[in-house]
Amino acid sequence: MAKEDAKLIQAALERHWAKHLSRLQACRNQASESAVHKLRISLRRLLAFIELLQILAPDPALRKLRKDLKSQLDGFDELRDTQVMLADLLDLNALPEIAPFLAYLRANERRLLAAIPRQLHVLDSNSQELLLAKVQKRVLPALREMNLPRACLAAIDAVYAVALQRYRAIDAQQPQTLHKLRIALKKLRYLLITASELLPPLPDGHLASLQTYLTLLGDIQNSCVRREYLNRYFGHQPPPALAEIFAERHQLLLDAFWLERPKIATFWRLSDKHPWPWDNKGMH
Repeated sequence: MAKEDAKLIQAALERHWAKHLSRLQACRNQASESAVHKLRISLRRLLAFIELLQILAPDPALRKLRKDLKSQLDGFDELRDTQVMLADLLDLNALPEIAPFLAYLRANERRLLAAIPRQLHVLDSNSQELLLAKVQKRVLPALREMNLPRACLAAIDAVYAVALQRYRAIDAQQPQTLHKLRIALKKLRYLLITASELLPPLPDGHLASLQTYLTLLGDIQNSCVRREYLNRYFGHQPPPALAEIFAERHQLLLDAFWLERPKIATFWRLSDKHPWPWDNKGMH
């Protein structure tokens, strides 16, 4: 059984890697908004898989590969922020106060999209392929010697424990505490997806519920970034009408999350000694 589980892991790694290379090439050919979005998704999923492997069988090649891919993903942050803001501010087009800010964002988007092909062509894909080969040679054989379902459950238990710790520390007046919670829960969601073939079945709609929770946190983070960009553009003195609108929207997002925040208790078990929140009988 352990060898069969290890084969599932190997097949999944090869699948994620192939998808990443395909989307990387598509983005090199034409860095459209859709192509960049798909590349970012493939990177996030590949990173989640590598993080799971690093938890199960730590190795320097995994650590280096993760660092390289994370740097690649981070290179799209400014473009992603710009595009999200443009989408979120469409309904404010009629406000004369925001016109110069929107023009600035559109110019920034064009500049960042134009730079992507060059940014991707200088990537050292060969070094990443060598790291992947080391992972396949050293890490995957190690997985054949362990009880992977049990190891995956333990890994997810640990990630959820971190999320709960960050949940208890959240403070609406300190946006970074909400962002830290979001990062932990994003890791939980990706691990649940990545290890799904080795886990007990989740209830219908479980991942969708977790994603809804993450979307609320993501909207708050986007609002914080939006206000940061606005303050930077206007020299920390945005037009009062805009400042008021942004403040009201931010508060509405906080209020919406605060109503939903207790749902975190439904996403996973407290430990291997506790029942699943969706099954009082428990599953071990």
